[in-house]
Amino acid sequence: MRPPRPVLLIALLLGLAPFSAATETLRVATYNVEELNYGTSGFTALASVLKRVDADVALLQEVKTSEVALTATLANAAGYPYYQVANVSGTLSGDLRCAVLSRQPITQAVSWSAAAISGDPLANDICRDILQVEIDVAEACAPVAVFAFHLKSGSTSLDDFRRAVEILRLKKVVENYASAHPSSTIFLGGDANEDMADGPFGQTFTSLPGGLPVTYELGNDISFPVVYDPFTTISSIGGLGLLAVDATQEDCATCYATRPSSGRRLDYVWRRFNTTLLGDEVYASPVDNGSDEAPLGYYLYKWGVPLASNTCSLASDHYPVFTDCLLESCGGTRYGAGYPGDHYLTPRAGITGGISIGDGGFGLRELYGKPNALTVLVLGQARLSPPYGYPLDPYVPGAFLHVSLAGMYGLFTMYTDGQGDALLALPLPPNPAYIGLHLNSQWFVGDTAGPNGVGAMTDAYEVVLQA
Repeated sequence: MRPPRPVLLIALLLGLAPFSAATETLRVATYNVEELNYGTSGFTALASVLKRVDADVALLQEVKTSEVALTATLANAAGYPYYQVANVSGTLSGDLRCAVLSRQPITQAVSWSAAAISGDPLANDICRDILQVEIDVAEACAPVAVFAFHLKSGSTSLDDFRRAVEILRLKKVVENYASAHPSSTIFLGGDANEDMADGPFGQTFTSLPGGLPVTYELGNDISFPVVYDPFTTISSIGGLGLLAVDATQEDCATCYATRPSSGRRLDYVWRRFNTTLLGDEVYASPVDNGSDEAPLGYYLYKWGVPLASNTCSLASDHYPVFTDCLLESCGGTRYGAGYPGDHYLTPRAGITGGISIGDGGFGLRELYGKPNALTVLVLGQARLSPPYGYPLDPYVPGAFLHVSLAGMYGLFTMYTDGQGDALLALPLPPNPAYIGLHLNSQWFVGDTAGPNGVGAMTDAYEVVLQA
């Protein structure tokens, strides 16, 4: 990102105004990538699918040990500055790991083995480590944690028992985290190797089944009976109100398959009840045409242009599942409507850091704009009168300015980065005179490929500096 042109910000002490919470959108995806296939068309296709889905955080399964070092290469190719890969523990992993790619900073990561979860050092009863990652979503009120998992494959009764134990392990990990972070926002994502449509479930095991691997060791914290009821068990974890997103392929109300060769639905994302669902989708390049068609509503906006129909088959034997959710924000008040750019994606205004005086990490940001594009930040003291703002025709047809130009602090010009984001860092001095200062921001992003042929506008965002 190029540095902004310096503009003098005139500080003005204003009285405190009513303060209300805003919301922030987070896109979460889960994707069994099969393998990274670096140096082949498969790797290129995999990066293309990840870019097209455009998730803020992507939970991956089936990263091979031999490919761990290449996870950084995939993250870079798909536009993710942060990533984490799970360990291989025990003897049952098949040399496969989970991983997490993130656009937001990762503040904590734990690779949970059976022994670590159980407390029994001899426990060796899960295939792949469960990867717990905490992400710093700057404007979210609560910590955001994601849990990536990959359950045992297979359709036998023995496989059901092993998945039942793995789900108990997942349950314990998530409940321990939620107990320590009761207000946290939680997402689970992974390959459950079970189709929700195959129920009813409920098989009960009263002892160890025969045929277990010779190195399998059930942890001493698990007692019988063990019941295999995967979706009920996960949804009831810790009283968190976990909800599986009801994702289907684009423009189809009944196309749930995430593994196209079998037509089965194996991959899922669960969200905690304290999020608001905006939408969900199973991304399948054969049906990706870039528009919402009948039946309407089974579609999410994506980055770039539709991919070639064979891209998903080159990338993996699974389709990714992704969802958009609203998180409660503590940083300020969002108001006014933005105007979309290319592919009708509307950029958003926001902040980074805290809003208390002395916070050196505070800044104003723009998200989801056109990459490497000219952007202009309007920064002022006050809002224009609601509800419509000031029309910008003919300069930016269809868009409205919501920040008052009266007493404006300034205009800041810069360029978005390769992800379409921009940041104006404004470290807050520890000066009590700034308490109560109102900062209202809105961004223009040049985008000739958008509906008006000129550019997009964000919504507006107001913060009131605090002590």
